[in-house]
Amino acid sequence: MFKTLISSATLITTAGIASAQPLPAPPTQAYSPPVVSNCANETLQVYFPAGTSALTPASRATLKAAQARLDGCILGQVSLNASAADARSDAEAESLTTARIKTVSSALAKYQLDGMQVQAASHVTEPASSLWSPMDRKVEIRLAAWSPEIS
Repeated sequence: MFKTLISSATLITTAGIASAQPLPAPPTQAYSPPVVSNCANETLQVYFPAGTSALTPASRATLKAAQARLDGCILGQVSLNASAADARSDAEAESLTTARIKTVSSALAKYQLDGMQVQAASHVTEPASSLWSPMDRKVEIRLAAWSPEIS
C-alpha cells in the first residue's frame, strides 16, 4: 500500500511538471543596477553683464548642468543672495539686485530648481568698495537637496 501511494504521488508530480510552462530563457545581458544620482547641497553662482539683469549663456549652462545633476533629488529650501557692484548708486543697486533675483527665480522655475521655499536677499555694496570687486555682479544660489528615501 505504501508503494502504491509513493508511485501515485510520483506520477502526479511528474504529470504536473510535464504540463508546466517552460522556463524563461537566460538573460542575454548582464544586470546593471539603476544609476542613483548623487544628491547633495549645492552652491551656484550665476553672473550678469554689467548693468543688466539678463542671464549670460554660461549662467544658463550652469543652471542646466545643476538640473541634470539634481534630477531625481528632492529639493528643499533655496536661498538667493544678489550683489550688484556695477551699480553707481544705492538706489540703482537695489533695483538691479531686485531685477536679478526676479530673473534667477524665473530661471529656477524653468529649470525645475525652485525647491520648496525660495528666500531672497540682496547685498548692496558701496560704490567705493566696488573698485576692488568689479565682477561682483552675481546671484549666489544655495540649493538644499537630498535623495528620496525608498523603504
